Amino acid sequence: MNEQIAIDLKVLGHSFRLASTADQQDELQRAAQLLNEKYDEFRRKAPRMEPSKLIIMVALELMQEVLTMNKSLQQYAHCERLLQTILEEVEELTE
Repeated sequence: MNEQIAIDLKVLGHSFRLASTADQQDELQRAAQLLNEKYDEFRRKAPRMEPSKLIIMVALELMQEVLTMNKSLQQYAHCERLLQTILEEVEELTE
């Protein structure tokens, strides 16, 4: 059973206490770290931009990455189905 634990994170200069499970703790901390790094990267590129606009830019870039990965996964799944169909047809021919 995955028992809930409290995790303290610092994200974009704000402290958060979140409930999670022990097995997800590392992933959540890594996600916060990546978000902070991405924000810092944008901050270096545009030091005068308002923080709220930087956050929106970071969110857009991250969502674009998610959509790209999702598209890749869908293509992979499609290829996997095609390969399975081909293997089934080959098996039928060899019987």
